[in-house]
Amino acid sequence: MRTKLALFIAWMLVMALTAIPLAAHNVAPPYEVAPEHIVQPGETLFSIARHYGTDVETLCRLNAIADPRHIYVGQRLRIAPSTGMPDLSRWESHRLRLGEDAELLSRLAGVPWPTLGAANRLLSPQSLLPGLSLLLPPRVGATRLDLVAPEETRMTLAMQTGLPFWTIATFNPRPLYGGAIAVLPAREGEDAPTFLPSPIVAIDLAPQPLIRGDSAILAITTTVSADCTLHYLERVEPCYHEDERHLIGMLSVSPMLEPQSYTVTLELVPRDGSVLDLSFPLVVAAGHFSFERIDVPADRQNLLDAQKIRDELATLDALAARRTETRYWDLPFDYPVHAAVSSYFGSRRSYGGAFNSYHSGTDFRAGTGTPVHAPADGVVVLAQPLFVRGNAIVIDHGWGVLTGYWHLSEIDVEVGQLVHRGEVIGKVGNTGLSTGAHLHWQMWVSGIPVNALQWTRAFFPLPPHEGSAAPPQ
Repeated sequence: MRTKLALFIAWMLVMALTAIPLAAHNVAPPYEVAPEHIVQPGETLFSIARHYGTDVETLCRLNAIADPRHIYVGQRLRIAPSTGMPDLSRWESHRLRLGEDAELLSRLAGVPWPTLGAANRLLSPQSLLPGLSLLLPPRVGATRLDLVAPEETRMTLAMQTGLPFWTIATFNPRPLYGGAIAVLPAREGEDAPTFLPSPIVAIDLAPQPLIRGDSAILAITTTVSADCTLHYLERVEPCYHEDERHLIGMLSVSPMLEPQSYTVTLELVPRDGSVLDLSFPLVVAAGHFSFERIDVPADRQNLLDAQKIRDELATLDALAARRTETRYWDLPFDYPVHAAVSSYFGSRRSYGGAFNSYHSGTDFRAGTGTPVHAPADGVVVLAQPLFVRGNAIVIDHGWGVLTGYWHLSEIDVEVGQLVHRGEVIGKVGNTGLSTGAHLHWQMWVSGIPVNALQWTRAFFPLPPHEGSAAPPQ
């Protein structure tokens, strides 16, 4: 009996040892030449990413692109790493969640970290940030995670789960210990366990790094109904309920913010009254902004009245402070007009003096009378002439997202009206402080002017909104 037991243990050890190389070297044959794409007229980084089945953040990292808006015709883009890397044509984009680290990703992917790091142009496992998009190979079958109990081993885990020992060893080549995370085959219909503080199941953040002037969306999944607030940059913003177990937070940063890492603190309050604080980094990248000198025509110099400018800005700030609980919008937003961009958001501007301000919207070069369309559903909260911005419209899309339309020749909506994506709301003009016919399109997220063009691509997955037949009371 002892001889049989010894032989059985020896056989199990052999199986475990032979399983380790399979998990560590499950990679495809290397490329001979790195795949590249040459940018064609009319292409955007988003359209290129969609064509190759990847995402904008991955292409930016592979090509050291700081601002996805700034690519040019003829530019060579690397779609995958160069010689020596595995074939990435079947690899899938995975956005890093809070609590995931390099070792866990390596085991989930079935390839060693150096291969993952090289494929994603990451020099160090410590450079991983929540919200970062990584390319990972697809595994054969889904996996789940489990927390290892004290004194538990791969052998006892196999006995408890009813799985063969070599299956456990394939997913977990290193010996397990109490408190470690074990990777196991997923069971159909089973929710994945979480290693975040209860009652949080998962936290998803994108994009990160966040370019100055852009927005990020934070999604929190919980086991119970809860409320939450976000504390960052000396601001406090509410979370919004997608449903009973899913909360959404909206983050935005000024284009003038110093690029560095900032701390975001999530304060979660379940319905039982307890309070949970969880902090994580938000890395803000510099981006690229141009410089523009604006020469105001002589007949419009009176529009530079400082007090009237402040009064008008206060009116808009009050609108931007709205935090409507209903979400009317879906990603991506449409363009309000089909015209070329003449001035991008965030450009440093000088009105005859120092460059001490920035362009708070995106200008489209369109002729007077060109129809302006609502880029998403929402409720009109302003529709009137303004001193500096001329004929103006502001739409509240819900969840702290608002858009503005300046210098119109015609306003075709009224306050309180529910407008739908694609509906004509006005016409392009040259009213207010304007040097020619154009549309200034502005967006606020959580009260901060942000780059509206970011919202014309699906930078975060959200389920479609349910729609609304009437504006909120």
